[in-house]
Amino acid sequence: MTSMNDRGHNAPCSNRDFDFFYRGLEEKKLLAQKCVRCGTLLTLPSPACGNCGSLDSTSVELSGEGTVFSFVTHYHPPLPGFDVPHVIAVVELREGGRLLGAMDGTDPSDVAIGNPVRVEFLKRGDVAAYRFRNA
Repeated sequence: MTSMNDRGHNAPCSNRDFDFFYRGLEEKKLLAQKCVRCGTLLTLPSPACGNCGSLDSTSVELSGEGTVFSFVTHYHPPLPGFDVPHVIAVVELREGGRLLGAMDGTDPSDVAIGNPVRVEFLKRGDVAAYRFRNA
């Protein structure tokens, strides 16, 4: 079992690139990095911008809205905290960039490429998390 750490989140791991993201989930906010130099949205936390190489970024709050870009339905092996089958989607965010997220609790037959989705915040055990739901 994890416990709230001195970095202000209750995530299974902690490092300087991901801490802001987990703190945001604790506050029911979906956060990403934005490069200060070129403005690229970094939806996968990283120490450097993949576009220009800058080490200077700031965090921005995302709307949590987007469309399904791609998805798979996970059947096996069962994962702790998830019923099977469950959908895992790559979502094209309204602000740009893509984010991978579960769509557990959504019938796989109700998911299609292009569907509008929105983020939903939840706890998986005692860890703040998110998933996408059909909008």
